[in-house]
Amino acid sequence: MNPVPAQREYFLDSIRAWLMLLGIPFHISLIYSSHTWHVNSAEPSLWLTLFNDFIHSFRMQVFFVISGYFSYMLFLRYPLKKWWKVRVERVGIPMLTAIPLLTLPQFIMLQYVKGKAESWPGLSLYDKYNTLAWELISHLWFLLVLVVMTTLCVWIFKRIRNNLENSDKTNKKFSMVKLSVIFLCLGIGYAVIRRTIFIVYPPILSNGMFNFIVMQTLFYLPFFILGALAFIFPHLKALFTTPSRGCTLAAALAFVAYLL
Repeated sequence: MNPVPAQREYFLDSIRAWLMLLGIPFHISLIYSSHTWHVNSAEPSLWLTLFNDFIHSFRMQVFFVISGYFSYMLFLRYPLKKWWKVRVERVGIPMLTAIPLLTLPQFIMLQYVKGKAESWPGLSLYDKYNTLAWELISHLWFLLVLVVMTTLCVWIFKRIRNNLENSDKTNKKFSMVKLSVIFLCLGIGYAVIRRTIFIVYPPILSNGMFNFIVMQTLFYLPFFILGALAFIFPHLKALFTTPSRGCTLAAALAFVAYLL
C-alpha cells in the first residue's frame, strides 16, 4: 500500500485553483464565441472561440485527475465510512449552499432576461422539473459528479487496494502511448454508449439529472481513477510532472483533432 505523504503536495492544490480560475475567462469567452450560451454576441469571435475550446479541452479533465489523486490519499488516511462522509461533506455542502445563493437567483434573472417568465406556468410538471435540474445545478455540475464518483469509489478504491495487496506494484509500467491508447478506447466506448442511447431513446439525453449523474460521470470517472493511480504509482505520476516535447506536440495535434 502506498504510504500517505507527510506533507501535502501544494503544487497540485495550486494547479486545481488555477483550473477553477480559468472558469472565469472560459465563461466570459463563451459569450463572444460561436457556441450557444445564455447570452451571445451578435458577432462571434473566431479567436475567442478557439480560446474557449482550448480551455475546455483540458480544464475539467485535469481537475478530476487531481481530485482523484487527493481522494485516494484521503482514502488511505481515513476509515471507509469516515472517508465517504468527509468527501461528500466537502463537495456536497458547497453545492447545496450555492444553489439558493447563486444558481436560483441566476435562474430567476434569466427567466426575465429571456422573456420566459410568462410561459413558466404553462409548462408541464416534467418540463418544470427538468428545467430546474439544468438551471439550479448549472455550473455546479462537477460537485454533483464528485459526490457520485465518491460513492462509486467506495467499491472501486476497495478493489484497487485489495488488488495492490495481492500483487507487486513495482512491476506495473506505464507510458504515454499506453495511456493514450487506453483513453482513446474509452472515448470510443463513451461515444458508442451515447450514440446507442440517442438511437434507442434520445429524449433521455435532454434530461438534466441523467446528463449530470450518468453521462458526465461516465465521461470523467476514468480521469478520476487515473488520479488515484497516479498517487499509487510514482512512475505514473512522473509522466504528468515531467516536461516532454513529444507530449506537447501530441497534445497540439490532439487539440486540432478536437476542433475538427
